[in-house]
Amino acid sequence: MSDDVRISEAARSLSVTPQHLRMLEWAGRIPPARRDFNGRLYSAFDIAPLRSLGVGVRPRRLKRPEEVLGE
Repeated sequence: MSDDVRISEAARSLSVTPQHLRMLEWAGRIPPARRDFNGRLYSAFDIAPLRSLGVGVRPRRLKRPEEVLGE
């Protein structure tokens, strides 16, 4: 059994809506999620970088990858 979660659970853990994650993905601000026949899947390994980029942190200004890597 895998530890993958659906987009709704990933969004809840980041304190955002699933639509917010979809919009970030469509805009190219976050990497595309893995998918199965039922939708997007996120693992803890996928969620950690989103948290470090600032997803779910107020104010909702996402850090650029260069800002995270330079820390």
